[in-house]
Amino acid sequence: MITSTGNNFGAGQITLKDFQNEKVLVLNGKFTFNNKSEAFKAATVLEIYVPTLSIPKSGMSGCYIQFDVDGRLSGTTVKTWVKDRNTICVEKLDYWSDLTDEYTIYFANLYVPKGQRGVFELCQSTRLTLTNTTSDNRYDYYQSCYICDDWCMLALMTDSYNTRIENSDDVVTLGGFPADVDAELPFVGDSVNGVMVYGTDMLKATIKDSTLTVHQVPFGWGGMPREHFIFGVFIRNKQ
Repeated sequence: MITSTGNNFGAGQITLKDFQNEKVLVLNGKFTFNNKSEAFKAATVLEIYVPTLSIPKSGMSGCYIQFDVDGRLSGTTVKTWVKDRNTICVEKLDYWSDLTDEYTIYFANLYVPKGQRGVFELCQSTRLTLTNTTSDNRYDYYQSCYICDDWCMLALMTDSYNTRIENSDDVVTLGGFPADVDAELPFVGDSVNGVMVYGTDMLKATIKDSTLTVHQVPFGWGGMPREHFIFGVFIRNKQ
């Protein structure tokens, strides 16, 4: 675990799950902060100060920003990078302060050293068997999964999505996915037919015990057809 020593945007102490070596840095976790603080208003880039990292500087990666307006979750992706061995940076994106007081940042991503040469190996490609017992929604319109000893990557996309039960969880068994992953991240939606918002629709999702759960899906969310997706790089909790 990484525990921050401070930040420049008025958030409290930030704790993130980490895997580090000289080739990669993987971060998992989330934190929420107030977007009305003077520190956030003054910041041009969000900086999280941490103990020494394994890589001195990284190329660009991506994380998620999410916010809640009257129970409706929306958001988008933002850039993130390692500035130096003690600073993780996140792009400042502030289009929604008139709609909400809080932003949530999700990390489910990987950083590689800046200027790295050669091919980056993604470990073993695995085809998962997906079983959905709670709906007829299909999550394997597009599927990509790579499993390494200490971390793994998963991308899934739907070709149709429709819900018939109000505020129900959609549960998908991920056959072949590591059971030692325990993570939270957004399920990202296509809001073409939604109300006008910045960003796009999102729902909360978790992966635990080789099971993906998309939480509290509202009735009719998504419509048909829709290309919703989930993507993340996840640390394996190997003991």
